[in-house]
Amino acid sequence: MPIISVSMPKHLLDLMDSIASALGYTGRSELIRDAVREFISSKAPSTKMREKVPWILIGVTDHASAPSVDERFISVIHTFEPIIRSFYHQIIGDGICLNIAVLDATWSEMQSMLRALRKVRGVRRLWYQPITEE
Repeated sequence: MPIISVSMPKHLLDLMDSIASALGYTGRSELIRDAVREFISSKAPSTKMREKVPWILIGVTDHASAPSVDERFISVIHTFEPIIRSFYHQIIGDGICLNIAVLDATWSEMQSMLRALRKVRGVRRLWYQPITEE
């Protein structure tokens, strides 16, 4: 089996070790393989996603790391306006904001939007999920 090297913050490594122990994993590699399988199964587009499907996108932004993050985040949203059905922005506190978008998009359109949002400095997390009957 090939070996890869991954860097991560100490707090995340400590959390991973405690979860691995609590869930009975034999080591970090087993946990990481399981996590990657889960990620791929939840994020890999099905062949049906060549057509437009509804999506939900959640983004958390952090003003402490980038004061103009929300302006840039919303600018990306405006760029993709034809596929946006609804957008919500809420200040949570301590410089953290929650952004929720409902989209009607193909997987290709979703990928383009995610690439653009990941380039915005100050975007702390992005979650996305197709809303399908399957």
